[in-house]
Amino acid sequence: MFCQYGIIPIKKSLLRFTAVSLTAIALVACGGGESSPPATVTPPAVIIPPPPPPPSGQESLTLDSAQKAASFLSKTSFGGTSERIESIQGMLPSKLLQAEFAKTPSYILPALRTSFEAGEDVDNRAHASAFWNAMIEADDQLRQRMVFALSQIVVISDNPMGNKPLTNAQYIDTLTQHAFGNYRDLLKDVTYTPAMARYLTYLRNRKGDERTGRMPDENYAREFLQLFTTGLVELNMDGTQKLSNGKAIEIFDNEDIVGLAKVFTGLSYKGSGFWDADEDGEYSRLEMYQDKHSPLEKSFMGKTIAASTAGDDAINQAIDYIFDHPNLAPFISRQLIQRFTASHPDPAYVTRVANAFESGRYTSVDEIQFGTGKRGDLQATLAAILLDEGLYGGRTLSSEEGKVREPVLRFVHWARAFDVGNVMSENEWHLLYNAGKNTRLGQQPFQSPSVFNFYRPGFIAPGTASGAAGLTAPELQTVNDGAAIGYANFMLNYVFNTSPTRNDAVDSFVPDYSDEVALAETPEELAEHLNTLLLGGRMSAVTKTRLVDVLNEIPIRTDPTEAAEDRTTRAALAVYMAVTSPAFALEL
Repeated sequence: MFCQYGIIPIKKSLLRFTAVSLTAIALVACGGGESSPPATVTPPAVIIPPPPPPPSGQESLTLDSAQKAASFLSKTSFGGTSERIESIQGMLPSKLLQAEFAKTPSYILPALRTSFEAGEDVDNRAHASAFWNAMIEADDQLRQRMVFALSQIVVISDNPMGNKPLTNAQYIDTLTQHAFGNYRDLLKDVTYTPAMARYLTYLRNRKGDERTGRMPDENYAREFLQLFTTGLVELNMDGTQKLSNGKAIEIFDNEDIVGLAKVFTGLSYKGSGFWDADEDGEYSRLEMYQDKHSPLEKSFMGKTIAASTAGDDAINQAIDYIFDHPNLAPFISRQLIQRFTASHPDPAYVTRVANAFESGRYTSVDEIQFGTGKRGDLQATLAAILLDEGLYGGRTLSSEEGKVREPVLRFVHWARAFDVGNVMSENEWHLLYNAGKNTRLGQQPFQSPSVFNFYRPGFIAPGTASGAAGLTAPELQTVNDGAAIGYANFMLNYVFNTSPTRNDAVDSFVPDYSDEVALAETPEELAEHLNTLLLGGRMSAVTKTRLVDVLNEIPIRTDPTEAAEDRTTRAALAVYMAVTSPAFALEL
C-alpha cells in the first residue's frame, strides 16, 4: 500500500565478503501496525489423509499451486514450511478448515499453575512466552490466530497489571476456549475473568452509597458497549453507518452507562469473602457477592432490570440484551475480517460475514456447512471470512482488497517458515521484554497501549495513498520511520540468529535454512523459492531483481569451509531481504 525503502547496515561479524560492500539492502515495509520448557500444552498433531480428487466442478476451489497453498496458510495460521505448503496442495480449503476446527485447544494456564503450585518460580512474563511459543509451535494454528484476533477486540493489557502471569494466562485460555464457540458465551466468561476486572477496574466494584457519594465504576460498562459489542453509532449490515438527516445515530449516552455500571457491581475474587481471596483466586472465575451488588433498578438502552435482581442474573440479562443488538453482527464481523483478510473490507463482504454471524451458519461454495445455527457462532463467522467467494475462483485480488500484516504476524511467519529450533521464547530477551517497542518489533501480544488496541479499526492514514482513497488501514496507525527501521533491525537479529538471550548457554530460535542454502548458488531460484514460501507469489520484479543482484555480489569461495559459509550468508541475506520487503507486509 505505502512502503518505503531503507538501507540497513549489517555488522561485519555477521557477513563475510571478499570484495564487495558490507551494506545489505533491506526493503523495509511500512505496512505493520502499529529456561524451563515451554508452558504451552501442545496436543498431538492431527494427521490429514491425502486428499481425494475434488468433485466435478470444484477444481477451481482447490489449492492447486504452491502459491495458493502458501497464501491460505498465511490467512488461516501463522504461515508454514515448504513441506506444509506442499502437503496441502490440491486440497479444498473447506476441508482444511474443518480439520482446524476439530483440533484440540492448546491451553497455557495448566502448566503455569502446576509450576506455581509446586513452589517453582514463575516468571512475570511467563504467560507471554507461553503464548509466543503457542503461536509458533502449537498444532491448533487457526485457534491461536483467532485468540490473537480476539485479543485485539476484547482487549486487556498486562502493562498495568504487574506480576500477574497466572491471571493473564487464565484470560488467554478463556479466549482459547471460546475462539470457535459463541460470541455471547465469550462475553459472559470474559466478564468473570480477574484480568478483565483488574484492567477495566470493576474488580471489587461496589454498589453506590448516597451517604458518601460513591458511584459504581463505569469503566467496563462503557468499553463493553463501545468496543466489545455495539460500537458508538448504528450500523447497516454492511458495516456502514446509518444516518438521520445526514448525521450518525448514537446508540447510547452517559445515562445508559450509569445504568449499566450498576450491573457490574459485586464481583470479586473467589474466596471466603469480598475482600478475602483464595490462594487461586487471582486465576479463577470471579464470584458474585450479593451484599456488594447494587440492589437498585438498572435502566439502559431501553432495557430495565428490576430492583433486587440477583447480581449474576442481572449480568445475564444485560449481556443477553446487548448481545441481541443489531449492531453486533456487522461491528464484530468487520473487525474480524480486518484481523484475517482485509484491512478495508468491501461492504458486500462484511454483509456476507455478518449474515453468517446472525444466522450462526455458513455454507461454503462446495456445500460444506459450518456452525450450530445459533446467532454469534464464531465457527460460522470464521468460515465465512476465510472461505468467502471473493477469495477463490481464480480472481486476482487488488492491493485495496488485502490486509496490512502487523509485525507479530510477520515475525511468527518467519519463525514457522524456517522451522526455528529450540523455541524458547522465555529465553529471548527482545521478544519477551522489548518486542512492543517501536525500536524493536513494534508489537507485543496482550500489551496494547490502551483498551483501544494497537490501532483503531476505522483508522484512515493521513498523507498516504490509501488515505487519499478513503481506505481504512488500522495497522498503519503505528507506522513511522522509527518503527520501520526498528522492525528491520529486530528481524536482522533473528534472521541471522544473533538475538540477545537471557541464558547465553542456550541457543534458542535457530532458523533452518538448509533448503535456502541448497539454492544459494542459483539466486534466481532462491528468490522464487522465497517468493512462494513467504510472499505467496507477491514479490515484485523490482524486489526480485534487487535480491538477485545483491546475492550475486557475494562470491562463493573455493575452499569448502569458506564456500559453505558464503552459501549460508547468501541464504540468510535473501531471507532478510524478503521479510523486510514491501510485499511481506501485505496479505492478498
